[in-house]
Amino acid sequence: MRQQILAALATVDDPELGIDIVSLGLVRRLDIEDRTVHVELMMTTPTCPLGGLIGENARAAVESAAGAGWTVTVAIDKSAVWSPELADPAVRSRFERQPSRFEAAVSKFAAGLFGR
Repeated sequence: MRQQILAALATVDDPELGIDIVSLGLVRRLDIEDRTVHVELMMTTPTCPLGGLIGENARAAVESAAGAGWTVTVAIDKSAVWSPELADPAVRSRFERQPSRFEAAVSKFAAGLFGR
């Protein structure tokens, strides 16, 4: 059941980033007990204006996967601090800082100047 729930949550995207909440590392906890599923999420920023929408989409996805007779709750931990290290490695690179064109030009110039 856990894998089914995680697969359902992986269909829920952060609308601003277009990346699913599982790959982003936004699922903090997933508890399954006595026909009850509790999901605790975090957002990429504590004041995420789309947190409610993401939570509702997550609840709907889990309810669909769990089926009739299951109770589903989704909570958002607004005190949790997200960082790119929580994301899957394939996603993490999207958040790495890329050098500006100026920095790249200076690096290229310095490499030529110092023979590196």
